[in-house]
Amino acid sequence: MRWIWARKRSLYFKIFVSFLTLILLFGCFYVLIYKMFRNGLEQEIMRSSQTQTENTAERFAQHFERIQILLFDLYHNPDLISFNSELNRYGIDGANFLKAKEVIEEIRREAYNPLFMVQDVIVHLDQAELAFGKSGSSSNEYMFERFYHNVNYTLSDWQAELNQENSFQMLPASTFELAAKNIEAKKLLPYVFHYPDTSYQLIAMIDIEQAADAFYGTAAEQGNLMLMDEAGHILYSRNESAQAEQIPPFAEGESMVKHNGVYYFKTTGSDGLTYITSTPDTQITVQLQHLSKYLLLVFVTSLAVAVIAAIVLSRKLHSPVKQMLSSLLDRTSGGAAASEHEIRNNSNSAGQIWEYDLIHSRIQQLQKEKESIIHRMKEQKAALQSYTYMNQLKNINTDINEWSDFLNSSGRFHIVYYDIRFRQAGIKAREEMGRVIRHLLEHIHLISSECVQDTHTFQLESDEIVSVLKGASSQDLGLLLERIKQTFDADHEHYIVTVGVSPLVADASGFNDAYQRLRNLSSQAYIAEETQIIFEERELPELPPLSSIMQKNLHQALQSGDEERAMELIQELLVPFYEQGAGVQQFQEYAHLIAVKLMESTKELLPGEDSFPALKLWMEGIKHCHTLSDYHQSFLSFVHAACALTRKRQDLSSEPLVVMFYEIIQHKYMEDISLDYLSDKLNLSSAYLSAYIKEKTGMNFSEHLQGVRMSKACELLVTTDLNVNEISQLVGYHNITSFNRSFKKLTNMTPGAYRKQHVLQEHKRSIG
Repeated sequence: MRWIWARKRSLYFKIFVSFLTLILLFGCFYVLIYKMFRNGLEQEIMRSSQTQTENTAERFAQHFERIQILLFDLYHNPDLISFNSELNRYGIDGANFLKAKEVIEEIRREAYNPLFMVQDVIVHLDQAELAFGKSGSSSNEYMFERFYHNVNYTLSDWQAELNQENSFQMLPASTFELAAKNIEAKKLLPYVFHYPDTSYQLIAMIDIEQAADAFYGTAAEQGNLMLMDEAGHILYSRNESAQAEQIPPFAEGESMVKHNGVYYFKTTGSDGLTYITSTPDTQITVQLQHLSKYLLLVFVTSLAVAVIAAIVLSRKLHSPVKQMLSSLLDRTSGGAAASEHEIRNNSNSAGQIWEYDLIHSRIQQLQKEKESIIHRMKEQKAALQSYTYMNQLKNINTDINEWSDFLNSSGRFHIVYYDIRFRQAGIKAREEMGRVIRHLLEHIHLISSECVQDTHTFQLESDEIVSVLKGASSQDLGLLLERIKQTFDADHEHYIVTVGVSPLVADASGFNDAYQRLRNLSSQAYIAEETQIIFEERELPELPPLSSIMQKNLHQALQSGDEERAMELIQELLVPFYEQGAGVQQFQEYAHLIAVKLMESTKELLPGEDSFPALKLWMEGIKHCHTLSDYHQSFLSFVHAACALTRKRQDLSSEPLVVMFYEIIQHKYMEDISLDYLSDKLNLSSAYLSAYIKEKTGMNFSEHLQGVRMSKACELLVTTDLNVNEISQLVGYHNITSFNRSFKKLTNMTPGAYRKQHVLQEHKRSIG
């Protein structure tokens, strides 16, 4: 019994029992969670089915929208319009069937496009008793009675569709007998488009089975899918025997109903159609059973792994304790071993784990040694003076000799923070900066002491000085700030200072928060050549985007060596942001972004240039720009150097072919010009001209043309009231969709958004 009792008090035994207790606790918790999860899983599956129904409706709506666009574009095909006009005027004998052939080719391209999932697009010319699709032309009767035969859609039915008022009409899907090779019958959903009182219509024969498999899933994977129009008529059902009467009624706002052992899910798409899916409840039950098996397997496996891990970890945790005991016992004589034996067999010992009892006795000895060491450290307090040497190494000045007494006395405090930014054109040497900082520290301390009785001033960083004012009145604080500003403004050509003043701080515990807040305030200072005193935060403008077209214009200016144009573009970027009241940190980030883009363009224009490292060093100077004139001068020096190198590398004025190329696209951009047109104009081959332009200018023909057109479009958007469609025509785009795509690619926004942004910027400038 004593052996068993000793084992029960063993660390290994208690660790192992603790692990088992945790395993059982988590096992019970797992079972409880599983029951709760099992109860809610059915609802989750139903929500998943409802989500799948909604996703299916969204995909179908987008697909039908693509079909509408296809039919609309094909309906307005100039060849089709002209061919129909000739049929109405001259009859079949006088019509130009070459135009019909072009329409058939267009139909073939679209019909064989897997994106549309259409079997065919039929053009039905009723007055001429003619129809044609991707397989060619034929009479109305042959097309609708033999080639696409269905008892529900006879020739008279298609003729009746021409009299419908709706332009777009979706008809119920039906199985058509096809005369095409290798296809006997296929379920198709007709989608009809025509204008009222017109003589022809377009019929898209949608492969609805393929669309259902793509958007909802195959019949083997999913249940039934039904599409219903606004009148409640079934347009398509995967289950041929399904009827509208079999669908249970849905209450208002209800999207799921269970009826006769089947779950029905309903949603209405953006196209106005109603989508209903159905899943037998047996399918959900099977999913739950499969999941239960997997969870049970995971639980049993986890339980076995946990027990094994408990045994292994218990041994690992116990082993270091044994080693520690051995090392501790070795420090004493044999008497310690006797005490170990006494602790092991003494059931009345204070602790419940004999190893810890022994460790406790040894720790008492170690505590005595620790107290002895602490006593010796107090006697060597002078060693802490190394902190002073650390300040000297970091070039930090301070006057905190009486700081503790200052903080312990009662009163309220103001924190004044000085952020000193040396200008690039001012002080150069680091040693000179250090002397200036020391001079400013002494001067601030002197003025602060004259204006406020209790004050301390010290340097926290190489460019930061902080003053703590105790019990300063508003009058004293105002006088101090006025004298400080006069002093700093006298040397503004060397450095710019931002002074941040905190509200009253109740005690020293609030110093850190006040200091961090003042550091943030200093970054919100305006770009100005004077000392600024800031008391509170302000709302900063948003960082403006650097559009692709502006980057391209900068690239072209550098490429052509046009310093004046490059600086105009840079000023167009910097000045508005400056006028909006950008903070110093914001403005520096924006200037750095522009500098990076300029460097990228220069690197592309001057590959392998020996002077490029010198230009790269210029970017470091951006960090020392603190006024608008500093930034202007810095960018001017870079642009001058970059343009000089560019002109040295390639003088475009000596390339008359390039000059002529620029003149043509600048004056002919609104026309439908192409590389072939230019090659004929310049009496050169297209391949040679393309390679020549790319070599001499760094861009190909299409990039040049697109850049000119988009630049002119931006100008028209901000200087005229023309709509986007009119502007697209004026700059050479006859398709507004293509224009919008190109504009957004270059500017990262639509034409309408670009115009709106410009109006907002002008408004801000006017009220600023």
